Amino acid sequence: MSLRRAMTGAVLALLVLAASADAAEGPMRVVSINLCTDQLLLRLGDPGQIVGVGPLSRDPKLSVEAARAATVPQVAASAETVHALEPDLVLAGRFGATAAAAALERLGTRVERFRPAASVDMIRDGLLRAGRLLGPAASARAAAEVARLEAHAADLAARAATLPRRPRALMLRADGSMVGPGGLAHAMLVMGGFDNILEHRFDPAGRARRGGDWRVELEAAIRARPEAILIESMPGAAPALVHRLPRHPALARLAALGDMAPEMIRVPGNLLVCGLPDALDIAEALLPVARRLSARPAIAAEGDAS
Repeated sequence: MSLRRAMTGAVLALLVLAASADAAEGPMRVVSINLCTDQLLLRLGDPGQIVGVGPLSRDPKLSVEAARAATVPQVAASAETVHALEPDLVLAGRFGATAAAAALERLGTRVERFRPAASVDMIRDGLLRAGRLLGPAASARAAAEVARLEAHAADLAARAATLPRRPRALMLRADGSMVGPGGLAHAMLVMGGFDNILEHRFDPAGRARRGGDWRVELEAAIRARPEAILIESMPGAAPALVHRLPRHPALARLAALGDMAPEMIRVPGNLLVCGLPDALDIAEALLPVARRLSARPAIAAEGDAS
C-alpha cells in the first residue's frame, strides 16, 4: 500500500511539474484571426508556437510584419478552420471576426481579444499583454519593445516641446475621411509637432466615427488653412475610387497659392493600421517638417481675427 501511495504521489508530482513547465513555456499552438494580433504574434511569438495567422498579414500595404507572415501558414478567420487546428490560444480583435471568436469560445477554445491601440500607452499595454499570454520569451521581447517605444516617445516629446509653435495640419485617410481626435493617427500627428485642425476648429457632433476618423467637407477643412496636409498612401493598392482623393479639385487648386500653399505629405498607411511601435516612425518623419513650418509666421485661417 505504501509503495502504491508513493508511486501515486510521484505521478501526481510529475503531472504538476509538467503543468508548471507548460505554463512557464506558454501556449504551444497559437492562432491569430485579426490583422493587428497577427503582427503582435509574429513579432513576439516563437516561430514554433505560431500555428497560423490571417492572410492580410502578408500584405505589405497593411502589415509591417509581411516578411515574417510569409513564413507561417495562413488561416481563414472561421471557427471551423481554426478549431480544426486545435489551438490552445487564439488571439482576436475586439472588432472583426466576432462570430468566429464567439463560436470558438463556445467550443472551449481560449480566445483573447485586443482593442485597437489609439495611443502610445495602448501600444505599450498591448505589447505587454501579448507577451504575458505567449510566455516568458515573448514577455522578454515585449519588454524590450516597450523600452524602445518609451525611449522613442520621450525623445519625440522633448524635441516637439522645443518648437516655436505647432503648425496646423489636416490628415486625410485614403477613403476620404479625416483623422480626428481619438485615434492612433491623431496621436502620431500631435507627437510629430502638429495641431490637428479638426480638434480645435470643428464641432465633433455627428462627425466622429469609430477609430477617431471624421467626415468633414474637404473645402471647409481647407478654409481652416492647414499648413500641412497629410495624405495616407497605400502604394500598390488595387485601383479604387477612394484612392482618387489626391486628385480632388479642392486639393489641386491649392497649388495656385504658391508659397502660401500647405505642404503636402504622403504618410505610409501600413504604419497606422495597427498599434505597433513602428507607428512612431510617422511622428519621427513629421517632426522636421513641423520644425521648418513653425519657423514661419502663422497663416490666419478664415474667420480668425486679423
